[in-house]
Formats: sequence, C-alpha cells, structure tokens
Amino acid sequence: MVIVIAFAVLLLLGIPISMVVLGASTLGVILYSSTPLQIVVQQLFSGLNNYILLAVPFFIISGSIAAKGSTAKYLTSVMTIIFGRLRGGSVIATIAACAFFAAISGSSVATIVAIGTIMIPDLLKSKYPESMAIGTITAGGSIGVLIPPSAPMIALCVAFSASVGQMFIGGVMPGLLLALAWSVFVFFVCKQKNLGETVRYGGREAVAIVVKAIPALIYPVIVLGSIYGGLATPTEAACISIVYIVIVEIFIYKTTTFRQIFIIMKDGIINAATITFIISCSQVLTWFITTRQIPVAISGWIVSTVSSQSAFLLLVIVIFFVAGCFMELVSLMVILGPILSPTLSAYGISPVHFGIVCIMAAQVSYISPPFGLNLFVSMNMNKKGLWEVARASLPYLLILIAVMLLVAFIPEISLWLPSRM
Repeated sequence: MVIVIAFAVLLLLGIPISMVVLGASTLGVILYSSTPLQIVVQQLFSGLNNYILLAVPFFIISGSIAAKGSTAKYLTSVMTIIFGRLRGGSVIATIAACAFFAAISGSSVATIVAIGTIMIPDLLKSKYPESMAIGTITAGGSIGVLIPPSAPMIALCVAFSASVGQMFIGGVMPGLLLALAWSVFVFFVCKQKNLGETVRYGGREAVAIVVKAIPALIYPVIVLGSIYGGLATPTEAACISIVYIVIVEIFIYKTTTFRQIFIIMKDGIINAATITFIISCSQVLTWFITTRQIPVAISGWIVSTVSSQSAFLLLVIVIFFVAGCFMELVSLMVILGPILSPTLSAYGISPVHFGIVCIMAAQVSYISPPFGLNLFVSMNMNKKGLWEVARASLPYLLILIAVMLLVAFIPEISLWLPSRM
C-alpha cells in the first residue's frame, strides 16, 4: 500500500513517469526487501540489455524523419486520388493516410502532426466543417499505436516474452477494421448532410503523383516485409527503416539535407531515450513485484473473483483505459504486462489477442477527456480548447469503443493473420 500511495503522490506532483516508477520501486526495495540497493542499478541495466528493445528507438527516429520530410505529403496526395471523388472522400483519405503513415511512424503524435498539418487546411478548403477535420485527425492519429510497427507493441512483447512479429501482424486486421468503420461513418454523414466537395485529379496528374509517391508507398512493404519474409528481425528492420527513409528524403525527394536530417534525428533520439529510460526504470518495478510474488497473488485473486473470459477482458479494458489516462502507453505496457500475464492461461487467452485488446483500450484513453494525449496535441496544433476538440472526436471515440469490444470478443479478428504466418 505504501508503494501505491508513493506512486500516486509522485504522479500527481507532475514528476516524470520514469522517475515515479524508479522512486516507488526503490522505496519498495528499501522497505520490503533485504536485498542491497545495488540491485536497483543492476535492474536498470538489465532493463536495457534486450536486443528487441533496440527496435524502439530506431523506429521512433525513422518515423520522425518521415513525419518532417516529404513522405507524409506524397502519402496524403495518393490517398486523395483514391478516395477524393467519393462523398466525404477527403476525410476518408485523411483516415487512410493516418493508417498508412502509422505503418511508418508507429506513433500517434507523429501521425497527428504529419497528416494534420497537410490535411486540415485541405479539408477546410474543400468546405468540410472544422469540427470534422479536427475530430478526424485527433482520432486518426491514435491508429499509429495499433498498426505496426508500434513501440507499445514491442514493449508489450518484452513484458510478455511474446513474438514481436506475431504481435505486429495481429494489429493489422483490427487497425484496418477501425479505419473502415470510421470511413463508413464519414461517408454516410457527409452524404446525408451534403458536406464537403469531391476532389478529382486528371489522369496525367494522378499518374505523376503516384509515381513520385512510390518510394513512400513501399516503405512499409520493405520494413514489414523484411520481418514477415524472415529476412530480418524487428530490430534489423528498424535499422533498415532509418537507412531507407534517409535515402528517400535526401536523394529521391531532395527536400531534406544532411544537416536537417541530423536535427530531426536529434529530436527523435531524445524521444527514443525517454521511452527507453522508462522501460529501464520499469524493469526495477518488475523485479520488485516479481520477487514479492505480487503477480501470482493478483492472478489468484482475479481467477477466484472473475468467473469468465469475457468478464476478465472487460476488467482489463477498464484497467488500461483508466491507467492510460494518467500514464504513457509504453510504461503502462511494461508495468501492467507482468502483473496480468499470469492470468492469461487460466482464461485461455492468447498473448497476441490480449496485447491488441490492451493497446486498443489504451488507444481509447488517447482521445478521451480530460487527459487524452491526442486531445492535447490537437489542441496545441489547432489552437482550440479541450472540450471543443473532445466534442469533435466523440463520434470517432464511440466507434473505436465499439470496434475494440468487437475485437475483444471475437479473437479471430486479431488472431487470423498470425495463425496464417
């Protein structure tokens, strides 16, 4: 109880989550363990001594380069060519661009900034309501953590000792289903209310844009294809992604210089270092709760209290939603993963299915007031108030919840593709 209180107090004081985890864990070692404090330092290094974790900073850095280069611009242009002539086509193109860019960046924040900067002015120009433009980008960005590659997925695989490749491919179907559900909603709303204008490209212009966009379009194919084709590990694929995106932005699109690349990489490295340090600090907490047999105790209590798989999944959804309002998603996965994973076998739940449900539950918290991360990013980008952005995102949030429940109670949605690997 002392540890929980210390954790909550430090969190409410606004202390960075990494130091909250480290401080609470160290206090636990002092009060409840006879092990010398040097174990804290040992576990900090142990948390970093994982080959798979190297993929996290590399994917973050490559996503940062793609977000600030021309890759996002060409992706949005191609999606507008494909969907622009439909009713609500520009909004649907925005959702599709978010889904496609998610396969590059793996970050909700990067997706919002990269796609939103380009598409919001275009949507307003095409006479779509500002609320629809803001809501679409705010919600669409959250798909960045669901469609691979995804840093939270990697962190969850480390916590569960699960296959990164299986978890990645497990997120594809739920991600596409969510994008489709949002797109159908947009189509009918725009058709019913006669919103927006269609966008049409001439044949030659469309071909020229698609040709220019080919390097951006094959980015996910090269990165994810190398993993699923057995040519590279996730970490090696992450390294490939940096090399590829640097070549594309500097030598093909020629809109970025080496100097700018290093500046962009600097920001990406800082973000990557922050997440990596969170994972390192979480290892101390994982060691402490494991040695105290807390996961076993919690697992036993859950199994004796919760009678069915459906009830357990609903409990997990609530836990991840509430915790996701206060904590960064990667740290949430690393902390709660070892606590909840012992219960999976008791309910016959696959780690891949469980991981996708957890990510979608945390994804809901990204666009839920008052602490949703995507809401704050969109507020800052569009200079709007919290409740204005939250209200614009509400229809997308309700659809996300419905799709999440569908994925939770129909495991085949997330397990069909991994079973074919």
